[in-house]
Amino acid sequence: MYRFIDNKLLNELTFKARESARKRSHHQLHSGFDDPVQRMVISLSSGTYVRPHMHPQPNKWEMLLGIRGKTLLLIFDQQGVVEERVILSENNSVFGAEMKPGTWHTILPLENESVIMEIKQGPYNPSDVTEFAQWSPEEGSTGVAHFLLWAETAQINDQYN
Repeated sequence: MYRFIDNKLLNELTFKARESARKRSHHQLHSGFDDPVQRMVISLSSGTYVRPHMHPQPNKWEMLLGIRGKTLLLIFDQQGVVEERVILSENNSVFGAEMKPGTWHTILPLENESVIMEIKQGPYNPSDVTEFAQWSPEEGSTGVAHFLLWAETAQINDQYN
């Protein structure tokens, strides 16, 4: 069987993300949590908040590819200082990034409706820890709006807080 990533799928995901309380939606391409490589297409609408996090397991690398629109990838050190600021876009010279395990990062759309592909090492185990940055606001808290405004313009060596 073939699985296609086409405009119809991207448009459906974009609509779902726009209507979602979290302002994002995803489409799983892998067959299950046991697959050795996890693959998802994710639509991000303005206002979504992906709390800065990292995957501490030594085998949990992660790759992000910009498929539609512009998505900002921020990579931080442990104190919340921006180490890398990359715009992922099919129209940019950089449209993808692979992060090694333990990399603190977040993403946010710079255009109202952006779509990325996320590829990471499986299998997925819900009991595996995703560690959230203690210096970042919790999802749903009043600090999220401030963080999103800061993140959109943050430059390398800027620190959140």
